[in-house]
Amino acid sequence: MRTTLCSLYLASVIGLVALTTPLTTVAAETIQRTVQGTVVATNTAADPQTIVVKVILPNKEELIVGARVPIDTKITRGLRTTQLADIKAGESANLTYLKTSDGLIARAVHAR
Repeated sequence: MRTTLCSLYLASVIGLVALTTPLTTVAAETIQRTVQGTVVATNTAADPQTIVVKVILPNKEELIVGARVPIDTKITRGLRTTQLADIKAGESANLTYLKTSDGLIARAVHAR
C-alpha cells in the first residue's frame, strides 16, 4: 500500500513538472520587431491606449499591426517627445513592438 502511494505521488509530481516547464518557456518568449507604415488609427480613450499601423510588405501585400501603448512607451516626432494623442491617422510612423503571448505591446512610436 505504501509503495503504491509513493508511486502515485511520484507520478503526479513528474506530471506537474512536465506541464509547468513548457508554460514557463512559452511565456518567456518575446520577439521585438520594427515596422514602417501609415498610422490608420489611435485610441487614447482605451486603457491601455492603442495604435494601428498599415504596412506595405515587399510583395505589395498589406499588413495591419495593432499594438497596446503602455505609459512607458517612447513616443517621438522628429527629435521631440510627444504623446499618442498628437499622432494622427495618415501620418508615416515607425512602430517598434514586442510580440508576446499576451499580444503586441508598443515600445516606441516615431512619427514623421
